[in-house]
Amino acid sequence: MKLSVDKLKNGLYPALLAAVVISVYFPILGNNFLYYWDDQWVVMNHYTGSGFTWRNLWAILTEFYHGQYAPFNELLYLSLHSLFGYDPFPFHLASLLLHIANTCLVYCCFRLLLEINTKIKTENAALVAFLTALIFAVHPFNVESVAWMSASKILVYAFYYLAASYSFLLYLKYGKSRYYAFTLALFVFSFLGKEQAVTFPVWMLLLYWMTGHSFRDKKVWQQAAPFFILAFVFGILTMLSQSDGKSIISQRDTYPLWQRFVYACYAFSEYLFKTVFPFKLSYLYPFPSLVGAPLPGWLLIYPSLIILLAISFGRSVLSNKVILFSLLFFLIHIAVALHIISLSRFAVVADRYAYIATTGIAFALSFYTVRIFRKKKKYRIVVVILSAVYLLYMGIYANIRSRVWYDTDSLKKEIRELLKERDDYEEYKY
Repeated sequence: MKLSVDKLKNGLYPALLAAVVISVYFPILGNNFLYYWDDQWVVMNHYTGSGFTWRNLWAILTEFYHGQYAPFNELLYLSLHSLFGYDPFPFHLASLLLHIANTCLVYCCFRLLLEINTKIKTENAALVAFLTALIFAVHPFNVESVAWMSASKILVYAFYYLAASYSFLLYLKYGKSRYYAFTLALFVFSFLGKEQAVTFPVWMLLLYWMTGHSFRDKKVWQQAAPFFILAFVFGILTMLSQSDGKSIISQRDTYPLWQRFVYACYAFSEYLFKTVFPFKLSYLYPFPSLVGAPLPGWLLIYPSLIILLAISFGRSVLSNKVILFSLLFFLIHIAVALHIISLSRFAVVADRYAYIATTGIAFALSFYTVRIFRKKKKYRIVVVILSAVYLLYMGIYANIRSRVWYDTDSLKKEIRELLKERDDYEEYKY
């Protein structure tokens, strides 16, 4: 009887997640392309329109294009255009299906991790994994990646990244070499979707730790070494793709290192806060100051606050494996978007970069929701109500924001007034 119930849950949870994603994101199926916000060159370009020829396929795999190197994402565009032309419906449907697949993979990964880890004990692995994936499914931070075709590379990289994570967890559980080989191949595929995949080897180390492996064990480092070598090569390719052909780092004017550190603290705080409390999200978060201009004094609050919190709560966090894992997961997957390394970005924060990172915080919220529900019976009604309100808020907000991405005019309308209040409005005027 228990086995049949488990089988039912194995099928029911993914089906529920798919239904929730569709109910939240169905508006994107009627959205247009954003002809004046990158779709006109990211989606509609000579690679997409040149068809399945050997020359075109070779060019997609070997050429950098406008600071981009995401051949698997370009292959998605090529396939869709070859079948349907530049009809936005199939393109948006593909994004919707990818988000459904990624949501189900989040569920599978966290369920398997909870079953084999040695750091966190729970009797409700499936429920915690389901709630984690549910928050990921409806989180408004993820709207940009799903609703904006030019950001579909996030969905592509995340699909292979999460598949690699699941394959690696199977390797840790069963020790079979085929799972290790699958993981390596999927990691390469993930990078060919987007450069954010370079974080995977560090994520592997966190999984090793979670499953009780010692970093003194040579096998851990021998197994991780090929991934770190590939990540290094991928990092060089990323910098080359964003350079001007003269140097490995972009030649654009950049902020000095100490200012980038301040901005990193600011960006980390913004990503973390908006992950827990998604509020006033936007398609564009301009830097508070231009390159070469003095930093606004209020920005210095952020590094001071982070240092103060680390000193005050560092020991408590280190002793709490759930919080430690969640914060490390979040930090690993948001680190490349924190501006420590100066790359070609013009926004201090971008919703799409938090696509995978949000699941770390979602896990902590889900874990403690289930624990309080089980341990504190008198608070069960309160827990259910607060959880329902929280999820309903995120789902409604995500649905509303998916409509904002209908076309370029609907997208830019929400930020025009904000930019007009800035002294440097002319620098951002479109």
